Amino acid sequence: MKIYTNMKKNYILTLLLTLFISGLSFGQGAEPFTNVAATNSYADGSFVGEGGVTWTYVSSRQASGNFSSQVTTLNLPALMLRRIASDSKITSSTISGGIGDFSVKLYKGFTGGGNRQVELFINGVSKGSSEAFDDYDEHIFTVSGINISGDVIIELKNKTSKQVIVDDITWTAPSSDPSITIGSAISGLDYFEGSGPSTEGSFSIDGINLTEDVLVTAPTNFEVSLTSGGTFTDSVVLIQTGGTVASTSVYVRLKASLGVNTYSGVITVTSLGVNNQTLALSGEITAADPQITVTAFLDDFNYLGSVGGPSSEDSFTVEGLFLTTDIVATAPTNYEISLATGTGFGSSVNITPSLGTIPSTTIYVRLKGGLSAGSYTGDITISSTGVTDETITVNGIVYGVPTNSMVITGVYDGSLSGGTPKGVEIYVLKDIADLTLFGVSSVSNGGGSTAGNIEFSFPAGSATAGTFIYVATEATNFNVFFGISPTHTSGSMGINGDDAIELYESGQIIDVYGDVDNDFSNEAYDYLDGWAYRKPNTGPEGTTFNSANWNYSGVGGLGGGTNNATATTPFPIGTYENTSLSVNRNSIKGFATYPNPVTNNTFTITSNSSSKKEFAVFNLLGKKVLSSSFSGIKKDIDVSSINAGMYILKVTEEGKTATKKLVIR
Repeated sequence: MKIYTNMKKNYILTLLLTLFISGLSFGQGAEPFTNVAATNSYADGSFVGEGGVTWTYVSSRQASGNFSSQVTTLNLPALMLRRIASDSKITSSTISGGIGDFSVKLYKGFTGGGNRQVELFINGVSKGSSEAFDDYDEHIFTVSGINISGDVIIELKNKTSKQVIVDDITWTAPSSDPSITIGSAISGLDYFEGSGPSTEGSFSIDGINLTEDVLVTAPTNFEVSLTSGGTFTDSVVLIQTGGTVASTSVYVRLKASLGVNTYSGVITVTSLGVNNQTLALSGEITAADPQITVTAFLDDFNYLGSVGGPSSEDSFTVEGLFLTTDIVATAPTNYEISLATGTGFGSSVNITPSLGTIPSTTIYVRLKGGLSAGSYTGDITISSTGVTDETITVNGIVYGVPTNSMVITGVYDGSLSGGTPKGVEIYVLKDIADLTLFGVSSVSNGGGSTAGNIEFSFPAGSATAGTFIYVATEATNFNVFFGISPTHTSGSMGINGDDAIELYESGQIIDVYGDVDNDFSNEAYDYLDGWAYRKPNTGPEGTTFNSANWNYSGVGGLGGGTNNATATTPFPIGTYENTSLSVNRNSIKGFATYPNPVTNNTFTITSNSSSKKEFAVFNLLGKKVLSSSFSGIKKDIDVSSINAGMYILKVTEEGKTATKKLVIR
């Protein structure tokens, strides 16, 4: 039996093949779907077609108008099969006279991407599948050499999740020549050394118009049987009755007691007057060395230090073959493992094999309780004699009490291509030594809090109080629109005007923009193609959003121009202030700077002490642009090398720090 799927690419070729297939159909039957009764809705139904054959369809619809205009060779009416999950198919009533060859035209239904493919069954037995396609050409799926006499039932099933159109089914009468049909190649006839024979594979044989019995001969190192689990030999004979061998299963396996190697060969099926049929076999014998299999997909093990731990459990599995000693799983420092959930945790577990085998066994792991705030990582080791150790890396964090050192100060949904720039502005309220403790997540369309699922965690580094941090989806349009580059880029900030933002520190939400349970419809804080900006001296506010603490552009506020300056309502980038906090941070006695704003490229730093002072000037993205030191109570600082703009001044004296916003004009 041969299977073909022929793709038609021009009208002339389509016409020639259609005429050819029509000529063949005169030998037996055809179904052009002229009488199909399906509607524009998916349903079950039936219709009487050519030659009085009744065709029954499941979860199908008529194809009219439900395909791309690029499908130019389809002649309606036709039938569309919906999808495999709906068991979409079309089945004939009993057809007398048998079947030789089969053909059907296939087309792509609708325009959605994805493969289309059908499978042919004759009397409930699969005879092959069409080639998968995802284009608008005509495909002719042909199966030749089926050659089944007597009564037959034809069935076509959709075997994908996408719609496929079927049209012009044709079939011929079975050939009068002797014919044998066999299954396809069999692989995976494997076993471990000393554990043979292999498990069985099987294939089917059927024949018609035969004049002699069918001989099935196995290749060297393989053996066959007509009974699963029965006696296997080098060959078997299938007795023909009235010239026919009904579909019969033949079982095959790789022989026992073979050495470590890869084996292959070809089964030969013969009968007088029939070309020899062959079927490829392959198998492998693997050395029976001790082996361990570990399956692990572990989440991070985190908990709040204020709660005390331990963390929630996660688990992995181990199994082994041909073992001579126990499997020993050992937890790294600060972690513990157990063979039972909720109890029995310790530094290691032992699993004893039975006859060298350990079936799949679950091991539970968690981060120990009572640890101090910090990150914890290590490797679980799984070992047994004669086996290379397996390791599983585990990571966890014990979160300390939040410092509330950041606050969300702005969100923006731009008007450039793709709705860019999109993202969030964050202000650093206090110096941060470890930025990895912080992160942000977005909440789409009122979907509820992200509840610990941090979508973007800040990379390692530090941040200075007074610094602005910008997280955007991309850098190019952000720079075009605002004239600066974002601090970080992350796809998680692909927000629209109806999405909330949650700011995390140490695994806990410390600030939020928007009601996470609301899609912002008809709300003042909807920032579609616009922005929202926090009012001075407000925030952070934990998990509670207070809309009164924000100013809004209104929907479309960032439209009307090609950058922020030309927008209908420009985003007030980098203007948030928290004066109460800045006063508290000025712990240097007598600290002052003047003039501020700086108008002549020079400003003065003073304090009550003549001790050494170290100072640094940062731009709003946290980049240091100037630094030096001096001793004395006063020093004039030259800033002529710095562009006009807003900056953060940080001064340190005798371990005390003062920060101040500095404006240079």
